[in-house]
This record gives sequence, C-alpha cells and structure tokens, in this order.
Amino acid sequence: MVKQVAAMLEHLDASDPLLRPQLFDDAIGTLAARDDVGLRLVPDQEIEASGCSVAGGYLTDGTPPLLVISESASRGRRAFTALHEYGHHLQQSVYSLMEGLVQQPDGGVTLEDAACDSFASAILLPKELVALHIPDEGPSAASVLSLWRAAPQVSRAAVCVRAALTLQTPGHVTLLDESGTVVFSSSRELPPLRRGSDQSRVSIVKAALRAPGRTVEGEAEFLYRDGIRGQELYAQAADLGGMTVVVSVSERAAWRKLSLPRKDSSPKGVFRICEHAACGYEFRTFDPPCGQCGVPLCPECGQCNCSFRLRERACPSCYLMQPIHLFDSATGPCRDCA
Repeated sequence: MVKQVAAMLEHLDASDPLLRPQLFDDAIGTLAARDDVGLRLVPDQEIEASGCSVAGGYLTDGTPPLLVISESASRGRRAFTALHEYGHHLQQSVYSLMEGLVQQPDGGVTLEDAACDSFASAILLPKELVALHIPDEGPSAASVLSLWRAAPQVSRAAVCVRAALTLQTPGHVTLLDESGTVVFSSSRELPPLRRGSDQSRVSIVKAALRAPGRTVEGEAEFLYRDGIRGQELYAQAADLGGMTVVVSVSERAAWRKLSLPRKDSSPKGVFRICEHAACGYEFRTFDPPCGQCGVPLCPECGQCNCSFRLRERACPSCYLMQPIHLFDSATGPCRDCA
C-alpha cells in the first residue's frame, strides 16, 4: 500500500506542483473547481452503500466523473472524504496506478480503498507535522490525541489513518463511537476491522468506555465475523473528542518499556471438525459457511454437510417436494400419487 500511495502522490506533484498545497488548504473548493472531476454535496440517503470506508462515492457514469460527499459530515470529514474519492479517480484513470491494482489477487479492491484513505491523510497531515507528535517507535493513543489536537481542522478518521502509517509492527489504529462500534479503522499486516462491527466486549474498549476522558492500557482481542476472535494485542485507548481511539500492536508498543512479540498475532478462524466419517479432519477457517447447510468446506476433503441433507425432488403430479425414496422412478410421480 505504501508503494501505491507514494505513486499517487508522485503523480499529483508531477501533474500539478501546486495542487497538493491547494488541497491541503481547501480540498472541497479545489476539487470543485477542477475540470477532470465534478463534486457535489448530497444528503446521506442519496449515497448508496459502496463498501468504502467513508460516507461518499465516486460515480463514473457521467462526464466528468462525479465525487459525491455527505453534506451532514463535519468540515474535516468532508475534506477527507473528498480526497478519498479523488484517490479512487486517480487509481481508476491513471494507467500506471491501475497497474498496481490489477497485480493484486483480488484485482486491487482492498488495496484501492486502503490507498485512498492513506492518500487523503497524507495530503491533510504532512509528514513534518506527524513527526512532531508521533515518535520513531510508532503511535500510541496519547500521541494520536496529540496529533489531532495539533490539527483541529482535520477529521479524526484522517488522523487515525495517518497514525496507522507510522505503525512499526502489525496492528490497528481504530476509532470507535460511544457504544464501542467501529467508526473507522486502519491496519498494518493484520486483517482490517470492519466498519460498523461491535467491539464493545473487547477488554480495552470496555475499560475505555468505563473511564471517559482517561488514557487506559490493556490488551485487545478484536472480534471478526462468525465468532472469529483476533489474537491478543497490546493496546492503549484514549478519548478523541467524544470518541475512543485504540492503538493496538503485536509487539514493541510505544507506550510500554517491554512488549515482547506474541506467539501469533493473527486472528484465529472458527474451529471445525469435518463430520464426514472418512475424513474427520480438524481445521480452522475464515471462509463463510455454505449457504445451504451452514457449514464451511473442509480443506481436506472439500465437502460441507450438504451430502447429509435429505435428498428431495418435486412430484410432477402433486407438485410437492418429497423425499427421494418415495419415488419408484426417476421421472414418475411419488408413491402417494401413483
């Protein structure tokens, strides 16, 4: 991701050396005045769910493409969203940037959105400012708070993304609301935390919510989908203007004198035992369960539990779904109708 963001910034500077400082001063006004994109502030309900980490969208069905931004967001949040969406425009219109995406296993979907976040935060929070508040050891919740206070015009999400870029070890910088739900999260070398996921049961989050206004330390096992729980991480949380920021890392935490590497900093999948008698393989998986039987595929035999389901077919006479053993022929009616 760092390489992709660097390429985006290099393209920006090469195409117009004055554009980056103009975007820093007034992202909305600068982008609204450009010819290569349009910009419109719209009500929240007009923004369709796009999978983006921001309340906005990039629409390519018109000429020029349109950046749509939630009008209800704060000034800082609107600037971050506008730059995020402009990042989509660059990556979908500049050939050299498109190349970086198509080389990814998923076609660049994950990289593109993460790069947009980092691109926006790099514009709004120059590295010189970041270096004044976040030390070489990496961020803590306290240093994220310090950076945010130094740049009050910048959204909390932008500060979190910029802080995550300074992580020296695998971890997350996560912003949560008053209920412990993820508002924004940026990660390094760990599966990202989903926006809208409930983390209120995580120990560091519970401690922070019980002590608003204080900086607290502890450990975090973040929750993923289907009951998947992440490995324990060192964590520090602080109040960020009514929300909670949690910085969590696998080792070398900036706020601790000693934080040795965890044995495994990756999330653990749900534990399963294959129910096929000829297999019985024990495994963990992140894969979603089968839509029919609710059991994920076994990586050893490649089967879910659909083979255990009662086989049925529709009777051509009564039109009811009947067990297969109630038919005497492959095409004839069931025994009730025969």
